[in-house]
Order: sequence, then structure tokens, then C-alpha cells
Amino acid sequence: MRREDVRRQFSGTQKKLNKMNICNYSIYFFIFLIIISCSEKNNKNVEKSIQNTIERFPQLKTDKKNFDNDYKLVKSVKNGELNFEIQLFSEADSIENKQQIIVLINSKKECSSIPFFNNKYKDYWEFPFDKPIKNVPHIASTFRVELNNALNIFQTPKNRKEKNLKYEVVNEILKSLLICKNLQEKDSLLIYSTIIPNSNIPNEDSDSAFVRLRKNYKKMKSEWHPENYVINYNCYLDERNGRIYQLNYNEKTKSYDVKSYRQDWGFTPLSL
Repeated sequence: MRREDVRRQFSGTQKKLNKMNICNYSIYFFIFLIIISCSEKNNKNVEKSIQNTIERFPQLKTDKKNFDNDYKLVKSVKNGELNFEIQLFSEADSIENKQQIIVLINSKKECSSIPFFNNKYKDYWEFPFDKPIKNVPHIASTFRVELNNALNIFQTPKNRKEKNLKYEVVNEILKSLLICKNLQEKDSLLIYSTIIPNSNIPNEDSDSAFVRLRKNYKKMKSEWHPENYVINYNCYLDERNGRIYQLNYNEKTKSYDVKSYRQDWGFTPLSL
């Protein structure tokens, strides 16, 4: 083959490669734009959901207009198999009586939010054997109601072989997002003998607090193995927030019956 022919062939090959590279770069850039666009849309949906929740519950409002200045994403858990995500937003630790918000995201990027108040709002958590704190504003809902409402963005299974999305979402909230400990009989001492000091609520008598813990244990133990529900050993200790959640999923109503127990003790350390 003559030298000129080789040069022409090489030049033609080079042009084809350049066109292929330009085409590949265009495809990568297009994919990148799609990812950025989806991410921005998802962020806007999350922001809108949080804003709506703050508007519904004035107790969540801060002095700043934009929630993003105070509520920061602190944790995100994604279930790739079932294609959903849960996020935890929180005010800074430096804020006294900080509040949190849980955001649920389904496969269609639809969002719903759950107010995650601290233990000062006892009526929201429906704590048994407890009394509301004076001068603390009443919350016009409960954690039980808000959880079930938020879960409505997830479809219920059409047959028994399908995984129940609502059940899986709540399981991820308890185990992955909040890092709760599933309680059993062997944990009895942990339940009624371990108390969590909390300086964000008024001081309490320690003896009465331990009496409350004993009552909590007796009540939750009686419903550990419910016959009409699907969850066995249905109590979860959220040590960071000083609460125990007891959840029974009702297959007929496709909803959760939720009981919350306060495991903390109002105590303000003396400062020298």
C-alpha cells in the first residue's frame, strides 16, 4: 500500500474516532444534565414538603424564613430494592429544644413529612402515665396520625407475595434512620432501670420517674405478642430521643397503631 493511501486511511479513521468521541461526550453530558435536573426536582419536592409541614405546625417555625437555614439534612437512607428514601432533617444541636422532621420519598419522587418533636410536646406523643407541661403549646395532631398520613404515598400490596411497602418504610425508619434497639424479655432491666436525663423539660422527682418506667414496661409487655397483628416483639428503644415506640400493623386497615413511652427524666445539672 502506498504511503499516500495509508495517510488517507489513517486520516479517515482519525475523523471517525473524533466523531465517536464527540458523540460519547454529548451522551455523557446529556445524562449528566438529566441527573442534575432530577436531583434539583427532588430537592424542591423535599423543600416544599418541609415548608408545608412547618406551616401546619407553628411549633416547628424558626426565626428565619427559609427552613434550609435551620433544618439541615443529617441523615439519608435509601432502599434500592424497593426504590424509596427516608431523610432526617434537624435543627442544630446548639438550639435548645431542637426539633426534627422526617421526610419520606417514594419511587415517583413524591414526598411527605412527619414532624419529629422532642419530648416536651407530650400530647403529640400520647405518653401514658404522664401530664402535659404547663405553658407548652398544644399540638393539633399526634405522631400516630402523622405517621399513617405520611405513609399514604406508598402503595399497599395487591397480593400477599408482594412486600408491604409501608411496613418496609417504617422498618427502615426504626432500624436505619433512628438506630432503634428491638426490645425483648431479656431487656426488662434496660427498660425500667435505665433513665435518660433530659435538661430540656422541667425537673422531675427521680422516684416518680422510675415508677413511670415500671408502668411503661408493664403496659408494653402485655402487647409484645399481639394475636391480630403481624409484628412480634414490637417495641423499639430510641435512646437518643428518650422514647420507646410500640407499633402494631393492622392488615385489615393497612395502618399502624402506635404507642410511645417516655423514658427520660427532667433533670437540670447544677452549674458551678
